[in-house]
Amino acid sequence: MLSLGASNDKNLLNSLHNAIFGVDMEGSVGYLLYVADKPIGVAKLRVTPEEMHIIEVGLLEEYRGKGYGDFFTRSLMNIFIDVTDYIYSDYLDDYFLKFGFERKGDVMVVESDKLTFPRKCQCGH
Repeated sequence: MLSLGASNDKNLLNSLHNAIFGVDMEGSVGYLLYVADKPIGVAKLRVTPEEMHIIEVGLLEEYRGKGYGDFFTRSLMNIFIDVTDYIYSDYLDDYFLKFGFERKGDVMVVESDKLTFPRKCQCGH
């Protein structure tokens, strides 16, 4: 079963962040993705009532390519859609275009009320 939640366990955050990105995590709170009870992913966000920034999202290597990253990112955006006015990706990635993001300089942004969640399969059903 997949689940996610915020954590301020700095040892856990640093351990997972190091395994994924090769460095300790800056900041004291991160979001974790779990398979069963095993943490497999970490996300660093900055959230205010005006905007949420997706700074980084990563998974342990053995869990990549299985849809977990997409689930994690969609879940985080869904949690904050009613909390902030704008959602930003602090890095350019065409992945975000399907959700309604637009490129603005060196970031991508979408107004929260214009965020869309397309079906992953895009199979026309």
